[in-house]
Amino acid sequence: AELIPFSESDRLSRSRVKEPEELDDTRPWYMKKRILSVIAVIVALIIMAIILGSVLGTQKKHAAQTTSTSTPTLTTTFSSIYYNGSVPDPVSVADAFYAFDGNTNDLYSLRNGAVAGGPVSYIQGYVPYGQAIVLTQSNATQINIQPAFNLTTTSNFTIEGFFMLQKTQLNATLIQLAPNIMLNLVNGVLFASIGLNTSIVGTSVLSTQHWHHISFVYYATKQTATISIDGIVEATNSSVKLGISANNTNSLIIIGAGFQGYIDQLSISLKAKTQDVIQWDATIAAYYRLDFQWTLDSGPNGLNASGVDINTIYGWRYDALNFNMSDASFQANGFTALGTPQQAFSVALWVRAETQSGVFLTVANPYTCLLVLGLQNDGNKIVAYLPNATATGAGVNIVGPQMPTNAWTHVAFTWSSTNFAKLYTSALLANVGVGATTLNNVRGGNNSAPMTVTLGNYSGSANCQGIQGVNVSQTFMGSLDEVFVFAREAQQGDLQQIIQTLPS
Repeated sequence: AELIPFSESDRLSRSRVKEPEELDDTRPWYMKKRILSVIAVIVALIIMAIILGSVLGTQKKHAAQTTSTSTPTLTTTFSSIYYNGSVPDPVSVADAFYAFDGNTNDLYSLRNGAVAGGPVSYIQGYVPYGQAIVLTQSNATQINIQPAFNLTTTSNFTIEGFFMLQKTQLNATLIQLAPNIMLNLVNGVLFASIGLNTSIVGTSVLSTQHWHHISFVYYATKQTATISIDGIVEATNSSVKLGISANNTNSLIIIGAGFQGYIDQLSISLKAKTQDVIQWDATIAAYYRLDFQWTLDSGPNGLNASGVDINTIYGWRYDALNFNMSDASFQANGFTALGTPQQAFSVALWVRAETQSGVFLTVANPYTCLLVLGLQNDGNKIVAYLPNATATGAGVNIVGPQMPTNAWTHVAFTWSSTNFAKLYTSALLANVGVGATTLNNVRGGNNSAPMTVTLGNYSGSANCQGIQGVNVSQTFMGSLDEVFVFAREAQQGDLQQIIQTLPS
């Protein structure tokens, strides 16, 4: 734009404004005007205050209403930690951690163990990329660890790990943290002692030939001690004080005295984990955020994945994986729980159907197929397929509603020996498969080997044919995000918690 100067006539024609000293405040009209101006200002301020108070009050009321309606009371046992924006550390983040991968060393090399008695051996563990220690007690055997922790009356601790018993109604010491602080089995029932006169006694007899997550937590501030099996509280005791000697660092930490079976992923932390965290550690087999480092497992077990021909896009929560090539796949191995006969399990994820229906999730090992999830060609309906899932060996298809195109929808599948198969969309029960009473992993031998979870194209050797309305080899063209694999039956409340996480 061109700046055009005012002409002299323009300047003179403009109204001249008096300077302050030119105002004659002795004139009655000016005094009156000034008084009226002050009154007007006061009235205006009062009106503004009323309006502002009304607006802020309305906003506050609206915010309160939003909070009360967006966080309904849910009947659920699932940890809410993830939904607060973070997840617990892996179990290996501890003050001492024993993976038992061919030795009894502490991950941090501060409290390495030494086998007393023996012999011991090692087999594939609960986390299959490593091993677990085998104690047979053919000779009296235990693992001795020094130095012990310098515990005081204000010390917290959490002991947790996976144990498989090879003998019923076993009497053994799972771990002795210090004199008078130990977690035992008495006739196969958990029995914890903390001090000379305080005990916490469970009620369940541990089964054999099955991995169990066992934990013992002491919270000094609340003076509570709790023992749990598979993330479920067995017993708790309050008003508990640690009975600690003046100097306990010279004592031994003892693992596995009298125990016959396998031990894996044993963790000792000098902090009191909440029950939510214990349940997470016990029952989250894996959690894949599918964000920037999309192969990483953010669950407790570190079952990292691999992938090919996958693109990352903006997803339901941060990034997501986009499958738009025929060979695109994401694979994670080592799901021991999913291969365990009669073990409850669940998978849950966000699905965005786009250009082509097809199979988007497969659970299988090299010998047998456990679960297939896909979208049918006719109507884009969600379908879950369980091969050989009935007592007579027939496959079971569970068909759900039509899935929208180019929109994120939450899908979940659960199975347990009591409630059988359930298919959910958007945390609502879509259909059930009551006939799915006996899954492929109960058929013995290699059928119970650890499973692989595949997203996208399945190219494994197991026979997964039989899914209704779509060929198992048909490539899914769409996107997936936020994958959970549970080593238990997820409840509807769990799924409601997941879908309440707003996209970011």
